[in-house]
Amino acid sequence: MAVKNRPASAREALSRQQADFRRGAPGKRFVGERAGQGEAARLAERTKVAQMAERDEALRRARKLSEPIAAIVAELVEDSFRLVRSLATAPFRIARALLVPRQA
Repeated sequence: MAVKNRPASAREALSRQQADFRRGAPGKRFVGERAGQGEAARLAERTKVAQMAERDEALRRARKLSEPIAAIVAELVEDSFRLVRSLATAPFRIARALLVPRQA
């Protein structure tokens, strides 16, 4: 069975047309807003985000430069030790997982 495509009521169509007319210019988000306000707000938001990104990048670089080399080397040794330990114990953990019966 095919469903007939019925148009919306005249009241809905009229209210939709009125709302579109009130919005008017492209870029407006709210009724009563000037077209330039939306664009200016978006531009201000983009510049604000760009400035925040620049500040964050500068802080990240400063922290990276201030970190001592000894701390980096110590972290590398610690991570290497963890990796070796994981690789050395992996066969035993796999064998235990295969031998131990599963509990439901």
